[in-house]
Formats: sequence, C-alpha cells, structure tokens
Amino acid sequence: MDDSKDLEDKFREAASIGDQDMLDKLLQLGVNVNAQHRINGWTALHWASKRGHPTIVRHLLTNGADRSLTNGKGETAAQLTDKEEIHSLLGGKPETLSNSSLPITPNYIRHPPFPYLSKTNGTAQSPMANTNHDQPITSRISHLSSEELVLKVRVANSAETDFIEIEIDRNERTFSNLVLTCCRELNCEPETVVKVRKLPNTILRKDKDVWRLTDFQELEIVLQKFSGGTRLQNAFQELIY
Repeated sequence: MDDSKDLEDKFREAASIGDQDMLDKLLQLGVNVNAQHRINGWTALHWASKRGHPTIVRHLLTNGADRSLTNGKGETAAQLTDKEEIHSLLGGKPETLSNSSLPITPNYIRHPPFPYLSKTNGTAQSPMANTNHDQPITSRISHLSSEELVLKVRVANSAETDFIEIEIDRNERTFSNLVLTCCRELNCEPETVVKVRKLPNTILRKDKDVWRLTDFQELEIVLQKFSGGTRLQNAFQELIY
C-alpha cells in the first residue's frame, strides 16, 4: 500500500472514531476528503454517519465532503444513520435501517468493517450488543442460513485482538472469495495480504482448504506493512488473482 492510500485509511479511521484532531492533521497533509475505499467504496463521511458523529459529519462537510457519494452497495452517508441530527446535516428524514431481503444481516451492514490496523482509544462495539437476549437461543440460531459459512477473523499482530464474524456463501467457498471478503470486512487491501492462517498454525492456500473450514473457525490475515512484495507475498497474490 502506498503512502497516500495509507493516509486515506487513517483518515477514514479517524472519522469512524470521532478523532477531529487527526482529521485536521491529515487534511493538512493533502488527504482527499472524499477518498473512497477501493473495495467497499466507503468514505470518511460514510463512517462518521454510521458511527453517529454529528460533529465530524459537519466538519467533513465544511471541508468539502460530498454527501451524494455512494458506497459499493449504492448507499449514501445519509442512508447509514437513523440519527435526526445527522440527517438534518445530510438531508432527508431519519429512517429505520433494515435489510429484510436477506436471511441475516451481514456484519458489514450491521457492524461495518472497523479499521483494526492501528491502536485507538475507541472500543469496537460487540456484535452481540444488539442481540435480543429475551429471544430463545434456539430461535436465534434458526435464523442463521444453512447456506452460509460463519468464520471468525482478525488481522494478525494487530492492536485489536478481538475477532469479528463474517459470512461466506457455501456455494462460493473459494480461496479468492475468502480473501476478498476478509479484506472488505477488516478494511484492508488484498495486495497487502501475505497469508491466511487457520489458527493455531495452518496456512490456507487453495479452494479445498476453504471447503474444509467449519463454522466459527478462527482465521488470521497476515499483512505486509511495507511497500514492495516479498517472494512469499508475490506467490500468494498469484493464488488470489
């Protein structure tokens, strides 16, 4: 990842955790306020809206953020919040966020990918925080689609040690799809991936390895932190593409 992309990632991260000082520093360095993530299309404004930071939303708009930009799913920043204050800034009326067409709500909609690549004072909300605990567990489990494989993933050697859960269609259990899904959820670039590790100590290399994964298997994505690919990384990229 080149320096400009790295700064853009930090800019979106600062917006997601409400760090206005960092936003200002990065803007002074010339970061594009409307920079979109290469995979999911999210901008800093999308993050600030989703995470419920009206002050950051206002600050981004003042610095030229485009409220009409859409992410990879065709959503504007205004569509990612139900907060009236943010809607008054972005336009439109508060609405109930839903995705009734899907059997379950994917993590990247219910809890969008949080940048786990640098240490912050913010604490990511647990995916279980919005679970209705009054609902019988057998009833909740029945909502899980048998067509989806649920995996637990994280970035290796990161300040954030918790896992997030991702879902992969069982009919699309390819190695390439696994890597791209993990990168989208963890907000990292596929070209920075060195290897995928099935904990505790097994490297995944091909589609058959992915087919052998079971629900709630723990995986780590190992990233290359500096520019210039190693022989291992270059060989790995051939597996993805």
